[in-house]
Amino acid sequence: MSKKYLIVLIFIILFIIFLIYPKEKEEKVVAKKQIEDFDPLVDIEVIFKIDRIRKLDFERGEAPLIMLRITIDGKSYDVGEWKGIDVYPRWRHIQDVDDKKENVSIEVQLFEIKDNEKIMQDISPRKGEFSEGKTLKIFYSLRNGRWYGDDFLGDEDGYGHAKGEDYEIWFDIYQTDADGDRLTYYEEVYIYKTNPNVSDYGKDYDNDGLPIEWEDKFGFDPFLPDNISIDEDKDGLNLYEEYLMREWHADSFRQDIFVEVDFMENRFFGSTTFPLYSKEKVISAFSKHNIMLHIDDGLGYGGEILPYEKYFTPEKLASYYKKYFLHEGKYEWREGIFRYCVFAHYTFPSKKSIAGYSYWPTERDKFNCFVIGTRVIKNYRFKPIARETAIASLFMHELGHTLGLFWQDFHGIDNATCNYPWLEGWKKYENYKSCMNYRYAWSLIDYSDGSHGENDFNDWAHIDPAFFEKKFFAEEPIIL
Repeated sequence: MSKKYLIVLIFIILFIIFLIYPKEKEEKVVAKKQIEDFDPLVDIEVIFKIDRIRKLDFERGEAPLIMLRITIDGKSYDVGEWKGIDVYPRWRHIQDVDDKKENVSIEVQLFEIKDNEKIMQDISPRKGEFSEGKTLKIFYSLRNGRWYGDDFLGDEDGYGHAKGEDYEIWFDIYQTDADGDRLTYYEEVYIYKTNPNVSDYGKDYDNDGLPIEWEDKFGFDPFLPDNISIDEDKDGLNLYEEYLMREWHADSFRQDIFVEVDFMENRFFGSTTFPLYSKEKVISAFSKHNIMLHIDDGLGYGGEILPYEKYFTPEKLASYYKKYFLHEGKYEWREGIFRYCVFAHYTFPSKKSIAGYSYWPTERDKFNCFVIGTRVIKNYRFKPIARETAIASLFMHELGHTLGLFWQDFHGIDNATCNYPWLEGWKKYENYKSCMNYRYAWSLIDYSDGSHGENDFNDWAHIDPAFFEKKFFAEEPIIL
C-alpha cells in the first residue's frame, strides 16, 4: 500500500470515529441519567407471584402445612399457610423498592409447620445443609425485568421454576409500570422505542403469532419475526405451542410433556379415577430429571367421563380419540401438544390380565395414546397403596412407549421372560430397575438411569419427548 493510500485510509478511520464518538458518549450520558430513576412515570413496586408449590417426595395421604418467607431488599414477610403436597396459592407479594438501584435482591424460604414449629425445606438448586443452601436467592433487574441467580432464563429446570431436595416452586416476578404491559420503562424508551404510557400488551409487531410481552420474557426479539416452528428444547412443542401453554408454565428451553387423561363411567355409579398419590409420584419422577410432566385430568379440557365400555380395545380408543380428545376436529390443535390417556376398566376381552397398552389411533401413525385398565389392577392389587403404586407404575410404563422406549432399544423392555422368578429374564435383567421391565412394572415408579450394573439400561438418557410427533410403525400394539 502506497503512502498516499495509507494517509487516506487513516483519514477515513478518524472521520468515522469522529462521527460515532459523540453518539456513544450521548448514549452513555442518557443511560447514566436513567440509572437515577428506572421509571420516572411511577414509583416502582416489585411483585413476586407464587403460582404453585409441590413436595417432591411424600407418603401416601401426607398433607403438609407450608408457608413462605419472602425477603426483598432486606425486608422479610411471612406469607400464607397452604396444605397439601401440590398447592396453587396464586399469591402476590408487592413491595416498594428503590427506583435508583437496578438490581433488587429477593430471597425465598419455605417452611413446613409441624406442632407450631417452622422447619425449613430445601427449594434451592444450590447444595448445602444449612439455610444458605436451602434458600432461593435471585436478583431482579429494574432495567429489563429479568432475574438471575438460583433461577435464570434458559436454566435446565425452567424460568420461574426452582427445585431443591424437598420442594419445587413456580413463580413470576415483574414490576409496576405506567401502562401495565409488563415491559419496563427502560425497555420501552431505549430498546423497543414504544410509548411507556400506552400499553403494548398482546401486540404482535412482527406478525409471528407471539405477543411482545411473551417474546420479551423469553428473550426473543419482538420486532424480528421468529420461525414459530422451531422446537428449541426438542420436546415436540414449537414456539407457538409453548406460548399456547404459558398458563401451564411451558418453557421454551426446558422439556415439557403434556398428557390429557379421561376417565370411564363405572357400570352402575361413579367413575374410574387417577389417584392423587399415583399422579404426583409420576410427576415427581420426571421433575427430578428436569422434565416437566403436565397431566390434564380436569384442570383444562381433560377429565371427561366417557360412556361405560367393559373392554376398551384399540378400535374403541380410535373412536373415542376423535370424539373426546379431538372433539371432531374442534380441538385438533391439542394433538400437537398432548398425548391422550384413557383410564378404562378392561383392555382386551381375550386377555383380561393385560393392564394397559399404547397405540396410534389415527391413520397419521402418530404414537400418542395409551390406556390403563384400572379394574385389571384392582383384581391383582387389593391394598390401596399397592394398587395406587401399580397405577402409577403402569401409567409411566405406557407413557414410556410414547417417549420412544421399546424392545428394539433394549431387550429388557417388554420382555415376557422377566415376568416370573423361574423365567430366564427375571435374573438376567434384575439390575434393570425400571417400570419398563415387566419384573418391576407393577411396583416401581421410575425409569432406570443405567447405574445398577450389568444388563442395566439408561432409560432417562434415551427418552424422546418429541417421539409422539413422529411417525412410528409396528406390526401390533405394544402391550403389557
